[in-house]
Amino acid sequence: MLSDQKIHDIVEKDYVFAHALYFFGVKFYDYSNETLNQLAESKGFKTEQVIRKLESLRAEEIPGPEVFHTYSVDLIIEYLKHAHYIYIKEKLPYLLRLIEDLEDTDKLIHDLKLIFPYFVEDFIKHIYHEEDSLFHFTLKLNNACHVKFNAGEMHKMMRKYSISDLALHHSDDDDEMQGIRELTNNYSLEDISSTHLKVVYQELKAFEEDLLLHARIENEVLFPKALALEKRVADKLGCISRLN
Repeated sequence: MLSDQKIHDIVEKDYVFAHALYFFGVKFYDYSNETLNQLAESKGFKTEQVIRKLESLRAEEIPGPEVFHTYSVDLIIEYLKHAHYIYIKEKLPYLLRLIEDLEDTDKLIHDLKLIFPYFVEDFIKHIYHEEDSLFHFTLKLNNACHVKFNAGEMHKMMRKYSISDLALHHSDDDDEMQGIRELTNNYSLEDISSTHLKVVYQELKAFEEDLLLHARIENEVLFPKALALEKRVADKLGCISRLN
């Protein structure tokens, strides 16, 4: 039974179990030799709770861009902003803790511990910039297509922002994890004996896969919709100018 197995053995077979334990305030590497039953008893939770959390984490499925083609722009942005929130509040703090607690035994780990916090800082800045520029402008365009708007303010905003320019800048930022991927040899587990480091690599790989899907939703769905909105608003402004 899973509850009779040692924490180390469970995590070695399924790295996601480490994340499930983390939701209960447990760092798996501090309790490697305890069984799940022993850990649950000492920490005051039930093994079934951890297993349910594990199952919910396994069941998490990030939808691909094809799901969003029929969605309205405001719903797409709401989904993307929620994903940003999960990155900032859950996924990145967990990765930071995992990496911070790695034993500094060689140059690779030393470099990873040094680089990753800078990656997180830059990534969070990128998220906020995207929300304040692309998302904000796109929602303004969407509103202008459906309700009366101030032509002067919209002219000013369209001089400040351009969807094509934002798309170009976005494509330059699409491979944020290139440096980490190269440092870790594409997250290869070959010749790695440390279960802790294996968990780190697998979580980094899963996070990058998440980011790639997130970027595809933006590139393949949000940007085309935003460009269409921008054209509609530009046409409206042209009509207003001719009437005046």
